[in-house]
Amino acid sequence: MNKALVGAFVAVALLAGLAFAPVANAQSAAELQAQIQSLLNTIASLQAQISSMGGGSGSGAAACAFTRALTLDSSGADVTCLQNYLTSTGHFTFAGGATGFFGPVTQAAVSAWQAANGVAPAVGYFGPISQAKYTMVAGSGTGTGTGTGTGTGTGTLVGGAGSINDADFISGLNNEEIGEDTSDVDAAGLKIEADDGSDLMIVAVRLNFTKGTADQDFRKYADDVSIWLDGEEFARVDARDFTSSNNYDKTITLSRGAIIKAGKTGDLVVAISGISNLDSADENETWTVAFESVRFEDASGAIITDSSQGDIGTETRTFSFETFASAADLELKALLSNDSPDAQVINVHDTNDTDGVELMRFTFEAEGSSDILIEDLPILFTISSTTRDVSAVANTVYVTIDGTQYSENVVAEGADGNATVTFDDIDHTIDAGDTVTVVVKADINDIDAATFTEGTTLKAEFTATERAAMIAKDKNDDTLASADKTGTALGDEMAFYDVGIKVTFVSASESANSSDGATNDTGQFTLKYRVEAFDGTVYVSATAEATTVTVTTATPVTDSASVNTGGVLYFLEAGGTATTVGESEIVTFTTSGGASDSTLDVELTDGEYTEFTLTVSRTNTTAIGVADLYRVLLKGIGWDTDTGADKANTYVFDLEDYKTDPISLD
Repeated sequence: MNKALVGAFVAVALLAGLAFAPVANAQSAAELQAQIQSLLNTIASLQAQISSMGGGSGSGAAACAFTRALTLDSSGADVTCLQNYLTSTGHFTFAGGATGFFGPVTQAAVSAWQAANGVAPAVGYFGPISQAKYTMVAGSGTGTGTGTGTGTGTGTLVGGAGSINDADFISGLNNEEIGEDTSDVDAAGLKIEADDGSDLMIVAVRLNFTKGTADQDFRKYADDVSIWLDGEEFARVDARDFTSSNNYDKTITLSRGAIIKAGKTGDLVVAISGISNLDSADENETWTVAFESVRFEDASGAIITDSSQGDIGTETRTFSFETFASAADLELKALLSNDSPDAQVINVHDTNDTDGVELMRFTFEAEGSSDILIEDLPILFTISSTTRDVSAVANTVYVTIDGTQYSENVVAEGADGNATVTFDDIDHTIDAGDTVTVVVKADINDIDAATFTEGTTLKAEFTATERAAMIAKDKNDDTLASADKTGTALGDEMAFYDVGIKVTFVSASESANSSDGATNDTGQFTLKYRVEAFDGTVYVSATAEATTVTVTTATPVTDSASVNTGGVLYFLEAGGTATTVGESEIVTFTTSGGASDSTLDVELTDGEYTEFTLTVSRTNTTAIGVADLYRVLLKGIGWDTDTGADKANTYVFDLEDYKTDPISLD
């Protein structure tokens, strides 16, 4: 009989004997674990003896004797032996050979081996269960070598060919401070948008660190570098891997599962841990980091390296290293709140002011060990109007910080009529570690045909310019440096009408006939929405037209020649690109509130509403068929105070959710 097979039988017999041995009531879990470990050590020793007699491991690798569990940061000869074994089975190739250090690459290889050999959970922890499986598999040579990867994701991608639609630096991550002995401090990040063609799995990132004011090697400042997607870690490497000999460049492989869904956006972040004993001479010294390339896999199996999309390969982010005492002591972060009002229509009047209209809501967070005093807070107010005069729209503006309200009068500035209003002498203190909410409101004037016409928009913003002008101080009365003030808050446009419509999303659905492999699929996409009139009679379009032109809030009519006559405008997207080929639309409506004035319009009086249904069909043929992901998005609704085909107004506000899910059509 083969000696390796004998070893496997011995291992099974030993484990079976333990499994069925009587257990004394007083025997503790720790004692049982000790027995199991002792038997595993015996098995490993027997396997080593078998190998020395010429039995072999079945994989060409020397048999390993394990006397402990191996996990992240383990090191030694047993780790080296494990790495050689994993290399011999084809689960992973270690660059430069086995290192003897159990890092993320080894963890990923162990996880792949576990998945291939039925060890659960396959998380990369090489403990007693995995070691027993190793003794059996390595001894008999039955390993499959078909590991499926690591990470918490499933690795299943939906769609076809895909690409990165956009990749921009995360605005709130710049000039970050990496403190001495701090772990996983976010230094920079990309907001990556997958196109509608396919889910994308990020498989590798190439980083380049460049000295700013630093004069030492990277390892003199940093301990390790990790890569995260949407808050989940997928890679970690030692800072010593970035050296002057490789120009501080390295391609970092991510464990499997770092997936961005088709049409969605993910945050890919590089985090850095500071060394535990930063030299005082190296304090405040800076580096920059660039994402030189991002490698991803799409659902078709293609692996693509992107080095030019958005900020990939073109821009850098700066960060510094600080002592423990000063790291992140002074940082005031601004962030737009999730409940900040979206772009919408506001009902105003032609005779009376409309007070207290909320324009924006954001937060300030005081990070570090110091309270922060805000003295002066500038806010930018931007108008869309032929007169370009903010003071004609809003007479008084307000900020409320944690319930305390401050007000200022509005005075237009410069030729564009916009205004930066500074709320001075606020003197509001944010306690160290606390977050406060800032609400921006305005008193809106009555409509004036000469200076304030219906459809004019107004938005409030806290941009980088206002952030730099803001006066904030620490507990020692020192003014915060620009690097200690981060983030922005950009509010949406509010449009003002005396007579108009409000639109509410009802539902979206999609369906497709079963595919037979031919170019003949039909997809049907349905959007339902409710329209309500306020302060007068309106006529809402009941005809539809596809468009490939983006219609914006600021100038909805002039953006597209088809807006006036098109009525309801929509995108039919194929793989993320709007098309007008091969679709047909059906617009139906109920009469729950309004009545049909003609085949073009629905008439709604003040307070009346009706539900519209937009149905778009797409049938692929030999002439126009393209296998891709398809969906429909609502882009604008034509309406007027007079009946007829031409529409003076187009409702384009807060329509981001008025869309179907993508479906595949052949």
